Amino acid sequence: MGAVRAVLIRGPAVLSVSGGATSAMMWRRVLDAHGGRLPADVRPVFCNTGKEFPATLDFLHNCETRWDCPIVWVERAPGDTFREVDYATASRDGEPFEQLIRERRYLPNPVTRFCTSALKVEVSMRWARAQGWETWTDVVGLRADEPSRVAKRRAANATDEERQVVCPLADAGITREDVDRWWASQPFRLDLKRGESNCDLCFMKGWQLRQRIVADHPAVSEWWERMEREGVPGRQSRFHGTAPSYAKIAEAARRQLPLAIDLDDSLPCACTD
Repeated sequence: MGAVRAVLIRGPAVLSVSGGATSAMMWRRVLDAHGGRLPADVRPVFCNTGKEFPATLDFLHNCETRWDCPIVWVERAPGDTFREVDYATASRDGEPFEQLIRERRYLPNPVTRFCTSALKVEVSMRWARAQGWETWTDVVGLRADEPSRVAKRRAANATDEERQVVCPLADAGITREDVDRWWASQPFRLDLKRGESNCDLCFMKGWQLRQRIVADHPAVSEWWERMEREGVPGRQSRFHGTAPSYAKIAEAARRQLPLAIDLDDSLPCACTD
């Protein structure tokens, strides 16, 4: 088990908080290293797509209020700009994601996954530039049991002249088991099942997992079904051409067909990449 130690970060820096348990634990470790009060140029930032589970937003709000450390809530705005929001005003109906789809005029998919870059990475970078930062550190909550993602992020540092990525949890040898153990000792936690994190029905999740999620949360498929039906004016489209459509997944969930769930069937979304 990796030692869960505090992490001192020199600013300017963005703490990339995805809304999951791992990045929130990273945020807490950095906060502890600074004596419970972050420097003005070290800020936790959450990029909201509008398709997170309500429990994710509740969890983040719990973190910022219980820890007395406000988070920067940002969303993509039309024309590749951004807007700052907060817990009360953050989109909960997929508006930033839908606006992006209508501007691009096609749906993201496993080959052209522009949603992550446009809704998260670029939004975070625009916010950092708006602070007047010419260079900054991007503190990312990747673990030691995600070596390929860690290596990818570190390799990108060689060509990125603005931000340099650091992965303090991976450096400390922290694994998913360590994260789960730490949160089990906390007075609150993220109220989601494994596999429900990040975008609620992300097309990178295996279709069987998505069917289970719809069975547990029937209304969650409505936005995804509508996007496949009418999100691109003038033609139908699909988020994942080789998996069942969202309408078929929802129908199977409603009919309570037997589920053979394989959580490893999902592809890595890498929303922090």
